Amino acid sequence: MMKLLLAGLWASAVSLAAAFGMLQWQRSGAPVTSVEAETTIEEFRTKAINVPIIGDGTIQGYMVAQFVFTVDAAALRKIPVNPEVYVLDEAFKTIYAGEQVNFQNMKKQDLPLLARKLGENVNRRLGMKIVQDVLIDQLSYIPKKDMRGANKT
Repeated sequence: MMKLLLAGLWASAVSLAAAFGMLQWQRSGAPVTSVEAETTIEEFRTKAINVPIIGDGTIQGYMVAQFVFTVDAAALRKIPVNPEVYVLDEAFKTIYAGEQVNFQNMKKQDLPLLARKLGENVNRRLGMKIVQDVLIDQLSYIPKKDMRGANKT
């Protein structure tokens, strides 16, 4: 009986020592430095928006757009608002105004300009560099004549 009790105590002591040793070994791994923690980037996907394209005093069609943007996580914690709202607002204004990009006559170089302008405008409105990069997930132009329910005369 005494041997069984000693064997049980010995097994418990070995198990506790092994668990303690494992925890110490895991803690001794390379810790995340504060520089790495400060440069964490988060990715957000916006809702799709529909923007009317107006030309010659009438609606010519609709632009359907969806964006992905990356945000500095440390800066995101400093602001009380969701930057997605600002990205969508700036996208709608930029597409609707059509000053930088002519959506009825698109060129290859227009898309990088659109993405860069969106990021710059959002950061200017928020007062700090929060949005790191804006990516275009979806950008489609649907002419009015191709829309469902449009008069085909």
